[in-house]
Amino acid sequence: MLSSLNLAIGCAMVVSVIGWPSGAPESVCDSLNPSHGNNRAKSSNAPFALTQSSDSFQPGERVRVTLRAAPGVPFKGLILQAFDPATGELIGRFDPGRGLKTLDSCAAVTHSDRRGKRQATLIWEAPLNRQGRVAFRATVVQRFSEFWVGLESTPESNRVN
Repeated sequence: MLSSLNLAIGCAMVVSVIGWPSGAPESVCDSLNPSHGNNRAKSSNAPFALTQSSDSFQPGERVRVTLRAAPGVPFKGLILQAFDPATGELIGRFDPGRGLKTLDSCAAVTHSDRRGKRQATLIWEAPLNRQGRVAFRATVVQRFSEFWVGLESTPESNRVN
């Protein structure tokens, strides 16, 4: 009995130490906050830029979203979510891509490996039954103990270099 309990506790500790090397689970969709033990999101300016090719869409239209790291600051993980900036409603879906997995239930996409990345280009597809505006928010994980939550996108035309 005691050895079974020790095994269960040991397994739980391994999960909390390793994190989510194959991407965020759907359980983080509401907060976009990774479960990285006692580590907390960094509050300083993130060394990442999140841009989108357009902030408005027509039915079925596709919008390119790009996450870029500052030179010398690769990231290992991300979760990115699409929403209507007027209502907060989660909208659309992301195309699956190399090194990515989609979380269609919450209009999000996440990494599927923990290799270092300097950039991620994601394609979002608008719903077929509506038009309007779209914005994106992300969590970016540089390493297990360093991550930023709540990065917001800007349209490429408004990008400051």
